[in-house]
Amino acid sequence: MIHSLRRHLLDRFVLRPSRHQLAYAPKERVLVTVNRVTDEYFVTPSNVERTEYDLLVLKFPGTAGRAERASNWPDGILPGVRTKVCTWNAPGYGASSGRASLANIAKRASRFWSLLTSELPPERPRIWLVGNSLGCATATHLASRSDIQVEGLILRNPPPLIQTFKHVARRYPLGHLADAIAESVPSEMNLSLTAPQAHVPTVLLQSERDQLVPPNLQMEVFDALPGPKRLVVMEGLDHDGVATDDHEPEIRNAIGWLWEQSSMASRR
Repeated sequence: MIHSLRRHLLDRFVLRPSRHQLAYAPKERVLVTVNRVTDEYFVTPSNVERTEYDLLVLKFPGTAGRAERASNWPDGILPGVRTKVCTWNAPGYGASSGRASLANIAKRASRFWSLLTSELPPERPRIWLVGNSLGCATATHLASRSDIQVEGLILRNPPPLIQTFKHVARRYPLGHLADAIAESVPSEMNLSLTAPQAHVPTVLLQSERDQLVPPNLQMEVFDALPGPKRLVVMEGLDHDGVATDDHEPEIRNAIGWLWEQSSMASRR
């Protein structure tokens, strides 16, 4: 009972779900309901046919993020690469059914993976997982599973949740009392556990002045990743900062590097 209470409190502190309607045009909204469980995701517009693409990108937003707001990034960065971008709303967000809970996210993300990959074209595209903030835990969980094949992983400001929760709690009087709540993070969402199992080429985009997930905590994740990896430090940005033209060349180089690495991964 105490463990359940701690997890409930952790959900309340960490997650910022919303269900209100948001404009999403020109993206395509997709609802899939199986056994009374609904998953909602959005497909960004593209010049490629639905069944003809070289790269499938699955994106996982952060704690207050919504798939409706997702951009088509990284579509367009790789010349000549036909890209399809799909962004998922976690349980409790948008029209995805279920309660917003860290314990639910990994299980439902695996279901989302199965739904999308069951309809892959005969010529299987490479698959990249992209996580932003909390979404990094979701993406890395999938990449860490031995029964899931992906060729690339992109993480922006990944939070090792236990350490990050304690870091934020320390800003408040008696914040150390929240340590037990932090330790209740489900193992599937614990980057300290999943990152060492993610043998996938990875690009980590790090905001230099991130105050929510300090760079030293992000580096714990980066150092734990066992596969080929590349770090891009976006100078001057806080956690939610938007990359500028000054950051663009290094980001593009990293994405090009990931495409080359994922080519080798797809042949293994």
